[in-house]
Amino acid sequence: MSLHVRDIETRFRTTAGEVHAVNGVSFDVGDGELVGIVGESGSGKSVTINSILGLIRTSGTITSGTATFGGRDLIAMRSRDLRKIRGAEIGFIAQNPFGALNPVLRLSRQFENVVRAHRRLDRKEIRRQALAMLGHVGIHQPERVLDGYAHELSGGMAQRVVIALALMLDPTLVVADEPTTALDVTVQKQILDLISTLVRERERSMLIITHDLGVVANYCDRVVVMYCGRVMEDGPVREVFRRPYHPYALALLRSVPRAGQALQTLGGRLPKLNAQPVGCLFRDRCPYRMDVCDRVTPPLREVSPGRKVSCHLDVEQEVPTLVAG
Repeated sequence: MSLHVRDIETRFRTTAGEVHAVNGVSFDVGDGELVGIVGESGSGKSVTINSILGLIRTSGTITSGTATFGGRDLIAMRSRDLRKIRGAEIGFIAQNPFGALNPVLRLSRQFENVVRAHRRLDRKEIRRQALAMLGHVGIHQPERVLDGYAHELSGGMAQRVVIALALMLDPTLVVADEPTTALDVTVQKQILDLISTLVRERERSMLIITHDLGVVANYCDRVVVMYCGRVMEDGPVREVFRRPYHPYALALLRSVPRAGQALQTLGGRLPKLNAQPVGCLFRDRCPYRMDVCDRVTPPLREVSPGRKVSCHLDVEQEVPTLVAG
């Protein structure tokens, strides 16, 4: 079941004024497709996902946009109707597994709560399914884990439990918000291999938020590059990584360490978003800045089949290839 996000805008009320966190974000996740959203910290990745899933804090407001999933607009939906979709049709894997698990309930009770929110099954059947799912995610003593508490788990095991909870009801779309940030490097690959394998085996779709370009290169079909709450570039991973069109995407890829090459860094920082964005928000850090960038917000336009970019440049002619310079 595909997801179609169009022109989402999200604002937050703060003591410093209104923050424009998401500014007209649009992208798609097709059936059976794994899509990665990348960008610096503060680029609006997680806020975009929380907007789609109805998880925005009380200080936040979604001022416009749609997120169509199975013919239903998640943004316009009532909270109680959206809760029926979360968990059952859309699984969510949180960044911090210990924040996602209740510390005072046995894990068996937490599996029961997830299932009974959507289906009428007795405790014996829920336990059978939970044990099977824990086995699928690589937990070798599922009975002991199921009867225990979250604090008894290592970080890697806790994330496996969260994955099992997210996939328990076989959702058609899995959303993972930086699912390996809290884990050490040796466990990260195991978890990502596990998630992608389970999703592909079930012919499901996945949307993964990350700041790690290597994760996108190894696991995703398409990539959405975000900056200041806007989509800068959107396209197939192989094409974008081989020939990025947007100067920001180019800068991100050039900043990846490579053997025998000096590390290239992107200077400056994200601008403050406590005012209505005008023009291209990347202009102060962009070596190709033009007068029009100060005045006009570049629309997200299709420049070739399956490739979209938000830039005033003739990107195919004026933005150099990744290997240049």
